[in-house]
Amino acid sequence: MRLLKVSENMRAIRTRLGKALVSGFSKRLAERVEAHPLISFTFDDFPKSAWMVGGKMLTARKKKGTYYACMGLMGSTSEVGSLFTLEDVQQLCSAGHELGCHTLDHVSCHDVTAREFAENCENNRQMAASVLGGYSLRNLSFPFGHASFGAKRILRSRYDTCRSTESGTNIDPVDLSFLRATPMYSRFDIDTVKRLISENTKAKSWLILYTHDVTENPSPYGCTPDYFEEILDCALGSGADIVTVAEAVTRFRGSA
Repeated sequence: MRLLKVSENMRAIRTRLGKALVSGFSKRLAERVEAHPLISFTFDDFPKSAWMVGGKMLTARKKKGTYYACMGLMGSTSEVGSLFTLEDVQQLCSAGHELGCHTLDHVSCHDVTAREFAENCENNRQMAASVLGGYSLRNLSFPFGHASFGAKRILRSRYDTCRSTESGTNIDPVDLSFLRATPMYSRFDIDTVKRLISENTKAKSWLILYTHDVTENPSPYGCTPDYFEEILDCALGSGADIVTVAEAVTRFRGSA
């Protein structure tokens, strides 16, 4: 039992050191032209409910979201429910929402080499372009939030942004190759998200929120419609600009 505990502690230490390496090096820094609070609503895996429920709420308020999709899983089902169809993607893009890259088949950086991961991402971009008339996936979200130094180093020049699952706001200078993002999961206290929205306004920073499915009985990685709507209304009342990740990038100048 003691050896098992030591092993678990060592894995935890390696994980923390890995995150420190990824977040601390190969940065692509940028600052905004004008300091103003921004909030982006994003969806990983692109469950059908994220569009049919969450997307409709955003559209009804004349706001847009960013949907990170694995094109190789289109039409399939996962633990977050039924995933998007080609019709969903076409409707989403026509409505002005953003489609982002989430690898071709939801591969983890921890399971393949950096070059293999980058190739998987490129295959996803090519598939999206082929079925959407040349549409370019400009922004990436790391599946499972797993990122490696090697993958970050390669992809920082191929994408406008790469998004992590490290909670918190993005304060200038922002590392566009490792953006922080905060979950919207019903199993988490909603007041914590609301406080972060308030802090984001005061700091004039960029808050990225993410979830998966939006259903009455969500997975551990999703939220209910009421939960999503409450956070959305809080964001709208915060004074922040509600923008897609692609729109947010246009607010920045230069990178180093």
